[in-house]
Amino acid sequence: MNERNEDGNDQDRYLLFTLGQDLYGTPLMGVREVVEYQKAKPIPHTVKAFLGVINIRGEIIGVLDLRARFQYQLEENREVAMMVFGTENGTLAAVADRMEGVVKIPKDAIDPTPRVENRLPPAYLLGIGRCRDRLVTLIDLPKILEREEIGSISGSNGLRAAS
Repeated sequence: MNERNEDGNDQDRYLLFTLGQDLYGTPLMGVREVVEYQKAKPIPHTVKAFLGVINIRGEIIGVLDLRARFQYQLEENREVAMMVFGTENGTLAAVADRMEGVVKIPKDAIDPTPRVENRLPPAYLLGIGRCRDRLVTLIDLPKILEREEIGSISGSNGLRAAS
């Protein structure tokens, strides 16, 4: 995932993933790594989409199910994977149905203000990108949870998500 553009930066590279039948993307620079799905240890009294915590190489990381967060039907899926990313309050992992790969979507192929009804609050939406013959909903992964929700997750039961 460390591919670089000809000009040496990754600003127009996006990690594509699916939720249900819908294609999403997030800036590659914001994703620390993609890992196989791990069953999370539940933590009581957290937001509905928060699955619990996992251990990745000694770091305790909170897990958010994007399918639940965006109100998709939760189905058993063997291809489920996790994206690990940093937020201003620590590291989180996000569960998606399937990872599709990394693509280049130049700025001129992104409509930052699409007139669409969707399940996303505007703060999460970076725009709608055109990639080959498909449209991609581009989201800002670190903003998926509101600041106070991340705080309640990282502070749950004395656990602190590491940055």
